[in-house]
Amino acid sequence: MENKIFKRTLLGASVALLSTGVMAKEVGINSDFNVDVYGVAAISMVNYNTTDNNNNSKGFVVENESRIGFRAHKDMFEDVTITMQIESGYVDSTDWSHGGVSGGVLGFRDTFVGASGSWGNLRVGRVLTPLYEIVDWPFSNPGLGSVFDWGGINGHYDRQSNQVRYDSAKFGGFSFAASVGRDDDNNGGGNATRDANFAGASAKYSFEKITLMGAVESGTRVTPAVDAGFEFNPETGASDPVAAVAEIKDDTFAYIVGFEASLPAGFGLAAAYKGEELDNNIRKVTQDSYSIIGQYWNGPIGFKLGYAANLESETNGSKDANTDSNTISGQLMAVHNGFVPYLRVAGRTVGDADTDIVTRVGLEYGF
Repeated sequence: MENKIFKRTLLGASVALLSTGVMAKEVGINSDFNVDVYGVAAISMVNYNTTDNNNNSKGFVVENESRIGFRAHKDMFEDVTITMQIESGYVDSTDWSHGGVSGGVLGFRDTFVGASGSWGNLRVGRVLTPLYEIVDWPFSNPGLGSVFDWGGINGHYDRQSNQVRYDSAKFGGFSFAASVGRDDDNNGGGNATRDANFAGASAKYSFEKITLMGAVESGTRVTPAVDAGFEFNPETGASDPVAAVAEIKDDTFAYIVGFEASLPAGFGLAAAYKGEELDNNIRKVTQDSYSIIGQYWNGPIGFKLGYAANLESETNGSKDANTDSNTISGQLMAVHNGFVPYLRVAGRTVGDADTDIVTRVGLEYGF
């Protein structure tokens, strides 16, 4: 299961611009809160290794990335609206950070209580970090997530619980966001410990048809100490002593800079550069990445071509062999009555290994 490629579904903001009529529908209940239900129906057939390199292809499988959400909101004071939201994950995802439960459970995605007004938007709960929101969109689409999102050393955070995030109002073309949180892992499992923390901020500035953006983030992840014990040795039939493992603290740091530009005649371009770092008392690992995406729309028909690459990582200043990777991906899509059929073909290469050809055909609809 390719858990993160469709983090922002409907195939991204390019489709959203063409389908802005798709809105959440209000549900009538016995309450004076306004309650909306919204979601995405998304079914696709995908083969992650069409070329069957090393005989490791599963063939085509059906992936169900549908989700649903509920949002209640009401004015509490003048210029203060309280919003309560709970959102499910993709049906076929697996929440490994919560013990491997189905990702379709409510609360898997953005689930929070927030307050908003002309002064901005404050959310408390489970949301994207400001840096990851930029990594996710637009620079991991179409199909570049295996490199630019969760590929490489993964020194950035993701959708996180135990988080407080503030998004500013717009000041002309400028806006910013900042958050702090306590999760111990980068995948948002809600595993807070005494020393676990993260903080990050992002900024965007739009002028004419260009948006400049950047973000920075740092944190500390803690691997608990493991007590000394015994382990069965099948060769000797005895229980051998196991050495204790000391607690490890990984200090993380990540940054990203990028831009989006709407060009004449239906063309568009986006590019970003990202750096990540993991540092503890044993080793310091760094890795840089970049992503470039072009798109073209002719009425309801669109095409996107993207390329993302992780450069070789370095451990304590020395390059790590075969740690580079890249993905090139093309996507043909259309928007008709809110339906989005699409075809995607991608080539993925890790180090010196053969290139895997990934093919996907699907249909999505937002409501």
